[in-house]
Amino acid sequence: MTEPGTRLDGITLTSQAVGNAWSWLVMREALLHDVRRFADFQARLGIARSTLSARLSQLVDNGLLTRGHEGSSAAEEYLVAPAGEDFFACLMTALAWGDKCPDGEVGNRRLSVAHRMCGGAASPELRCGSCRKLIVARDVHAEHAEQRLGGSRLSGQYHRAPDYDLLERNRPCSIARTQIVLGDWWSCLMVREAFFGVHRFDEFRTNLQVSTNILTTRLTRLVERGVLIRTQYQQRPIRHEYHLTERGLELYPVALAIITWGERWKSSQGPLVPLTHVPCRSPLEPELCCGTCMKPLALADTEISEIDVTPKGAVRVAR
Repeated sequence: MTEPGTRLDGITLTSQAVGNAWSWLVMREALLHDVRRFADFQARLGIARSTLSARLSQLVDNGLLTRGHEGSSAAEEYLVAPAGEDFFACLMTALAWGDKCPDGEVGNRRLSVAHRMCGGAASPELRCGSCRKLIVARDVHAEHAEQRLGGSRLSGQYHRAPDYDLLERNRPCSIARTQIVLGDWWSCLMVREAFFGVHRFDEFRTNLQVSTNILTTRLTRLVERGVLIRTQYQQRPIRHEYHLTERGLELYPVALAIITWGERWKSSQGPLVPLTHVPCRSPLEPELCCGTCMKPLALADTEISEIDVTPKGAVRVAR
């Protein structure tokens, strides 16, 4: 079910299926660290039981996780389904953006991803499947129409923002840092609108059918996090525009990975917002690649480490 006025695109579909920042961190634990049991998720994330139960149920209902067979030793486990494995690109692009946070936001630990195929740092990036060039926002043309989804309202759980102060309480990492920016329904859609060329308050409100107070709060947060810059365009009355900063533009691979996952797993209509890669004039088919060797990057070909970036050195943890 979707808000009246919400655009039909992969970001909408992924946000509906996956949920807020806590779901991303559950998928981080399941995919990158092979966590399977409820108690282990809770211990590693420091998350309330009710919140964790809701996030796991949502991920199971939407096909990212499955429950082990009843009566087997895996009955109490949550296993990664094919759709969940494909969420790897979303996690990796979020990791790459979070790694670029200013030093004061990084903390003292990072997730390090090594590519077994070349032995180098994976440095995940999205490249065009046709010309192999690195994908940047300015090189992509979106043919988005004013197509809308149905008129049923989303349930409130999709609208509530998580407590951002808790996301890194137990396990700081760059994926969590990215989710501090994008980890709720409205913020993710506002960034989408900014990439679609929306700049003015009333345009955001009309396109998203969002209340004024929520819109004001989210836009302020995105400005404070350095994703948007607010500039005055009218004196009487005073009005402002919101434009993506360079740091905001660098979020495009995360948005593109989210779009790709949603269209692949939650749409039967093909590309909902056709994208063209301007340099090669081809329909854009993004591919997650290793930043060292530029070859395709898959979960099975990576080795995940937790790195202590203080002078003490590095510490390995199990996937």
